[in-house]
Formats: sequence, structure tokens, C-alpha cells
Amino acid sequence: MTIFIAASRAKKLKKLRNLATNIINEYGYCYFIRVAFYEFRRQKFKLFLPDPENKITLEQTMHIDDLRKYEKFNQKNSLKQDEIKETYTKFNFRPKFTVVLKYDKKNIELTLESIKKQIYTNYEIILFSGDGKNEIESQSDGFQDIKFISNMNDLLENSEGDFICFQESGSTLNSEALFKMYRFLNKVNDAEIIYSDNDYFEKKYSTRAVPFFKPDWSPHLFLSMNYLEPFCIIKKEILEKINFDDISSISPFYDIMINSTEISTKIMHYSFPICTIHKKKSVEEHVKEEIKIISKHLDRKKIMATVSQGILPNTYKIQYTNETEPLVSILIPTKNNEKILQRCIESLENNTTYKNWEIIIIDNNSNKSTTKKYYQSLSYQIISYNEPFNFSKMNNLAVKHARGELLLFLNDDTKIINPESLKEMVDLCSQNDVGAVGAKLIHSDETVQHAGIAFLQTGAGFHPFQRIHESKGGYHNLINVTRECSAVTGACLLVKKEIFDQVNQFDEDFDLYYGDADLCLKIIKAGYNVLYNPHAKLLHEGSYSIQKQAAMHFAIENHYQFIQKWPYLKDGDPFYNVNLDWNYSLRLIE
Repeated sequence: MTIFIAASRAKKLKKLRNLATNIINEYGYCYFIRVAFYEFRRQKFKLFLPDPENKITLEQTMHIDDLRKYEKFNQKNSLKQDEIKETYTKFNFRPKFTVVLKYDKKNIELTLESIKKQIYTNYEIILFSGDGKNEIESQSDGFQDIKFISNMNDLLENSEGDFICFQESGSTLNSEALFKMYRFLNKVNDAEIIYSDNDYFEKKYSTRAVPFFKPDWSPHLFLSMNYLEPFCIIKKEILEKINFDDISSISPFYDIMINSTEISTKIMHYSFPICTIHKKKSVEEHVKEEIKIISKHLDRKKIMATVSQGILPNTYKIQYTNETEPLVSILIPTKNNEKILQRCIESLENNTTYKNWEIIIIDNNSNKSTTKKYYQSLSYQIISYNEPFNFSKMNNLAVKHARGELLLFLNDDTKIINPESLKEMVDLCSQNDVGAVGAKLIHSDETVQHAGIAFLQTGAGFHPFQRIHESKGGYHNLINVTRECSAVTGACLLVKKEIFDQVNQFDEDFDLYYGDADLCLKIIKAGYNVLYNPHAKLLHEGSYSIQKQAAMHFAIENHYQFIQKWPYLKDGDPFYNVNLDWNYSLRLIE
């Protein structure tokens, strides 16, 4: 233990040394002394202690206090007998569910027992298995109906259900699961595909833990990771339109889900965990087959792309093929920041594989002679903005001078880390359904500064995952997958110019904060996706030139304007589960 503590302290001291070196090299000694003094005054000698492990990563078990909170959450949301009786009286539509399981000798009994305990009994079970029928038949006692098929082509012929439930063996259904689905289908009678939240069984405490409160339907996220598993319900009418001859025999459920999403436009999310995973999916299990399934899906949609394993296990990366190389206009607002600006521009010049771009600098009343001298050394377009700082106005002004099909709004305190970053963003933004793309932004210590923006029901926007190491998964691996967001930061925001003009550019009432979020919401309202791309990676120190007192004033004023303009956020961010509070912590209403 002593050796471990010593190693942790040495690691922290090395980290502090590297941070100090970076800050001195990029900002100078004066800035470093000011920051060091502030941090020491804030943290005292804790500054030199080893960093604590962050709790909000899937790789770790839940803290005991979080377990108690989650247990209380489940108790609060469990059904009462009067509620069950009232529901049966109120709703006449009693759908029959066909629960389909793939036979797994080690886990099937546990899964079957959970189905046996369902309070809603209008179901049947179909076991898909090429073998093992004799072994499992003895376990079928107590079920009103159980069938066996050896080929997925036989599924629909043997199914009597209105809805087919695909459930992973090794998972268990909460006893109220099918009843809650029956109630949900009566409330939203046009649902065609329904997926639910889930959690994991914690052996150490013999309880359900680590809930995955999922976003609403997010097709790009689904291609990056199969977040619809372990329990997904599909209307039989949708399945009747699928060619089962082409369905994978190795990963049939995943293939069926992807095919179904191509047909249905009514994909709905039941925002509550009703299924528990007892056995986590093997890291290498079916990876090659699922890559083939995604590739076929993209071929059917006539999208040119290659699929590979993602940054983390059980995730995938879609590399879109862009036959053209559209001009990107890179717009950089700045003031008296020649060192920072120079670092940003040199990273574009020397560390970017994508070459078809122009730079437009928007200078906001710089008065330093060193800044003016640096401008004279540049061959790029420099526009003067002589009014008080207004993020939205400055960028709108620059767009009038931009020639590019794509606009990259970029802060001067950013620096390209991954040379492929701009290409990654351009290829993704060039897809027909995409309007804007944001990047992964990290601090000097390689922790996350931005990985998408989420909104609480107050309308307050925030950056989840801040200060988690960028290589980690964060909440159920969401740091390192391409996914839909309600907004991404304007510190590095790529937008199609045509769409930017279509939504009437930045709203100039948002002078400092929420201008980027407002633009993203307008893009979504116009019918396009706003995506976060973890493969585009930049350094970002964060609001280098903004004074704290002014920032606080603008934040409050801009927030009021923002929530007045977008009141629907009070119903929840569709890409951030309503059961969650700040930074993916559980929101428990008393």
C-alpha cells in the first residue's frame, strides 16, 4: 500500500510539473504565478495529494450512498396494487408479447425465471437455439407457452405476439417490466420500436446498480454503440417488412434492430430501468460480425463509409467517405492574444491533414503593439470589430466575408491535437442529416473540457464529463462515441453555411453565453442533427479572454433570454435523461 501511495504522489507531482511547464511556455511566468497562487489558496496542500478516482465511470462500481439513492429511486417508482388494478380498468388494449431469447446454457435459467415472475401474463417465449432444446425443455414448467426455433426465419411464423421483445440472455426483467410496457403502449399507441433504460447487477452488494439512463432516439449513437440492448420491443408489423434471409445468425438481434430502424420512424424510449444485466458483454464478442452488420446498413442507405472498432470496447467508429474537399472558413475572434492566437494558427498550419481552408480573424479592439505586429506577419484576412465584445455579432460579421461551404467557429485558445480533427469534422458534417459538429476539447492535463452540452429542466446548459480523463468512458462510455447532442460549444463548432443562413445565423441578443446553444437548437428545429465527434480532439483552456465578473453578469442575463426562447427544455433535454441531475448523477424527487 505504501508503494502504491508513493507512486500516486509521484504521478501527481509529475502532472503538476508538466502543467506548470505548459502554462509558462504558452502564457508566461506572470500568468503561471497568478494561477498557481489562486489554486494553492483554493486547495491548500490538497493540491499536492493524488487525484481521487472519479465516480461517474461505468468501469467502477457505485458508491454505497449512490446505491442507497438508487434503491430509494426504484422503491419510489414501484407499482402499487391499486395502481395496477386501475390500469387494467382504464386500458382495454392488452397486447401479447413474444419474448425472444437466444439460448445460452450458462445464463438462460436466470433470464427465464425473471420472465416467469411477470405480473403481466399475456406473453409467450420463443427460444432461438440450434441445439440445447432437450436441456432447456425441463425448465419450461410454469410457463403458459414456450417454443423453440433453430432459424430466425421461423420467428414470425411461430410468433403470436403483437410485439416481439428481444432480450439478451444473462439479463433479467423486473417483475413489472411487461406490465409497464403494456401501460406505455396504451398511452402512446403509435409506438413501433421501444427501448428502455437498464442497470447492472452488483455482486458485491447483491443489488441492482449502475443504471444507464439513456437518451431518446439517437441514430448516430446507435451506430456507435448498441444502446438499445439488452431489451428492445418491436412491433410485429415492422418485422414483417424485413428480409430475414439476410439476417446474421451470429448477432441476429442486433441485425434485426438495425433493419427495423431503417423502416420505422416511431422509435420511442421508455425512460426507466426495467432490465438488469448480470453478465457484461465480452469485449471481443461478435465485434467483426457487428462491423459487417453496420456496413451493410450503410450500404443499404447508400452512405459511403468504413466501420472499425471504436476507442473503447463494444463501440464503433464510422469513417464517412467524402468525395469532395469543401472549403472550410475558419473564423477566430480575438483580442490582444497574439501568443495564444499564434499557437492556434500554427497548429492549423502544421498539424492538420485537411488543407482546404481559409482563416478569417476578427479583431476586437486590440491595442497591444505586439498583437498588431503579429497581424502584419500574417497573410490571412483580418476584420476589425470595434464594438464591445459580442460573440454572436463578431462571428456573423466574419461570415459575410467567408467563402467556404463549411464554417468553423474556433476560439483563439484552442490547439489541434489530432491532425485528423478537421477532416473528421468535415466528413461527418458533410452527411445529409447533419447540420453541425463539435469536437472533444481537453485541458492541458488531458481531462475533458467539452464533450457535448446538456441541459437540465431549468434550461441551464453545462458540460458533462469535465475533468474526467479523456481516454475514459465516463457515463457508460459516452465520452468516446459519436452521438447526438442538443448543443456543442462554439469554441470549436463546424456548421454548413447553407444551414447557418437558413436558421438566420447567430442570435445577436446572446452576446457572450448561449449563442452557440441557441444556434444548435435552431439547427435541430430545422430538421438536422447536431453531433459530438470524439475523434476530433483539440486543446482548449476555456474562456481565456473573458473576465469573471462580466462573465457572471452575461451568464445570468443570457440564461433568462435563452429559457424564454426555448421553453420546451423545461420538459427535459431529449439527449439527456430526465432522471439525471448535474453530471449524470441520479435526480431523486422527494
